[in-house]
Amino acid sequence: MLRDTETRELSTRSFDLAILDGAFPECALGLVHLLKIPFMYINTVGFYTGSLSIAGNPASYAVTPNFYSRFTDTMSIYQRAINTGMQIGQNLLHMYVMRRTHLVLQEHLGSHIPHPYEMARNVSFILQNGHAVVSYPRALNPNVAEVACIHCKRARKLPKDLEDFIGASGVSGFIYVSMGSSVKAANMPESLRRMLVKTFAHLPYHVLWKYEGNAADIHDLTSNVKLSRWLPQQDILGHPKLRAFVTHGGLLSMFETVFHGVPVVTMPVFCDHDVNSAKAEVDGYAVKLDLETLSTNQLYKAIMKVIHDPRYRNAARYRQNLLLDQRSTALETAIYWTEYVLRHKGAYHLQAPSRNMTWWQYYLLDVFSLYMIALFSLLILLKRLDFRNEKVHSIHITTFASPTASRMKPKKL
Repeated sequence: MLRDTETRELSTRSFDLAILDGAFPECALGLVHLLKIPFMYINTVGFYTGSLSIAGNPASYAVTPNFYSRFTDTMSIYQRAINTGMQIGQNLLHMYVMRRTHLVLQEHLGSHIPHPYEMARNVSFILQNGHAVVSYPRALNPNVAEVACIHCKRARKLPKDLEDFIGASGVSGFIYVSMGSSVKAANMPESLRRMLVKTFAHLPYHVLWKYEGNAADIHDLTSNVKLSRWLPQQDILGHPKLRAFVTHGGLLSMFETVFHGVPVVTMPVFCDHDVNSAKAEVDGYAVKLDLETLSTNQLYKAIMKVIHDPRYRNAARYRQNLLLDQRSTALETAIYWTEYVLRHKGAYHLQAPSRNMTWWQYYLLDVFSLYMIALFSLLILLKRLDFRNEKVHSIHITTFASPTASRMKPKKL
């Protein structure tokens, strides 16, 4: 990116504000530093906490599951140990990568470019794609606002071919299957593809399947299944005849699921899919499956369960009501804070002083060490005093027990 001519030309232009992806913004931070303008982050992945931590708002490992884990916010001591180890490992790897990134930035932009962490600490504001209804409650600094479901919208009328297919399902309704944009269904193993086709054939519902490959490559596809390379997901999720959503568990899909109040069956693939699905399952509107052990029978039962057990749809509707009950929309919140940062020339007064602290200072490990040293010193002092008292006491006993002392006793009259 730094070798790209158009990218380099940006440093010669004038801007008021930069808005960067909060996950891995380090290369762009070098350009922002040259432009000498305030910058904001948009964290599209709600469970990613790296940029928040650097900005002085670290998440507690005790209640915040790691981005790649399968945990929820309620963890056993064993799970917390694993979660902490995963987070520390990620942090160490990130530190190593940032050291290399710093060298690259200096090579292309000049030796005066500060370390990426130093630049990242100066972020003015962070728009976080999270909400307690779908992700987890968090303590956030004043320069962080949650804008979950900023992309969500009410369902519109579907194209005629889709509406005709759904209409043919009658009162039974239909199921929507999509593995998102990052996971291509066309690239799935043949065994999984056959399993899905076999499962859909046994369902008493129509199935609308987002499939990017060639339909001719799928054998034994039954008439109740319709394939399409692209589908208007939110218009489908908001359709009154939709009975269930089968998905990979991506965060945007999970927010859309809750926004439209639909029960879901998840088949996590990688990244944050597991942790998103685990939260949805705990909240009661999802059944989470494991692709490694998945069978036709398991998938069939999971789909039928979320459709026929009213608790799943009720939980989805409950979460929907919570998500929609907000003082302002996510878009209005994002616009307000973006304009706020512009009005106040970076709004640096919102930054937390903790951004300049090391992790051991933030968690008071240096203070804890000081107390331990003081306590250890006090114990040594008390032990020495006790030893001296014992020695003096021993001398007194020896003195009173000596024959000379016995002869000095007064005689009875």
